[in-house]
Amino acid sequence: MTTSEPSIADTNWLEPNELYLQTGGAVESDRPIYQGDVFEGVAMLQLPRTMPPDGEATPLESTHQMVMVVPHPCQCYHGDKLRRYLTVAPVRDVADYDNFGEERTGAKDKFALLDLPRRDVSAQWYVASSVADFGRLTTVPSSWLHLWNRVACLSHRGLGLLAKRVLGFQLRYTPTLANAMAFTAGEWQESFLMQAWVRKFGSLTGYSAWLRIPKHIEGVGGSDELVRPYDLRAHALDALLADVTALPEATPGNSAV
Repeated sequence: MTTSEPSIADTNWLEPNELYLQTGGAVESDRPIYQGDVFEGVAMLQLPRTMPPDGEATPLESTHQMVMVVPHPCQCYHGDKLRRYLTVAPVRDVADYDNFGEERTGAKDKFALLDLPRRDVSAQWYVASSVADFGRLTTVPSSWLHLWNRVACLSHRGLGLLAKRVLGFQLRYTPTLANAMAFTAGEWQESFLMQAWVRKFGSLTGYSAWLRIPKHIEGVGGSDELVRPYDLRAHALDALLADVTALPEATPGNSAV
């Protein structure tokens, strides 16, 4: 993919079939938590508007609501471990997207989540217009993000749009969607490598070492050439997936790398 690919129109919002990789009951449980994932039922603490006196213990109320994981994958993971705390944007329903302007380009602090699935009190799925609010970013323990409560994962276009919107909000720098997708190509492909690793070994243990250690990858380079899987993420996914599949099964004391 190049930054000049004409088939990628620049935009600040995407229709659901372009925005999401998986939604609702179709979200695969072995896909590791990743940037752009949306979770329901996450406790959000309500801070008082008046700062409590120094040293005074103040009980905090909480509400359970939907949130979207915002940080870059490198800020979500430390090696093979999910970080203990993750930054999330609260997600709320909206009546429509009029506040995004005629072409939904305004409201730089909002990320449009069209037809976002959620469950009613009887656990039946339905969809609603929603936005993630970058202006109210907060940090929660990652243990509060339960895989069975994940309701959406972004597509590559969705991940690129998230990067574009975050940069526009935080830095007032707005790359084209094509540029943002090219910039996130390695991370997008790596999400499938992580999922393949979990499917084979049951966890991400050993994944970071495999990703960084030079080795021979079948079908890439010469027979004696050593390359790091990390350097091939954006353009050799099939070869890397085949290498993960060919790794020996993990045994006690063996991390499979």
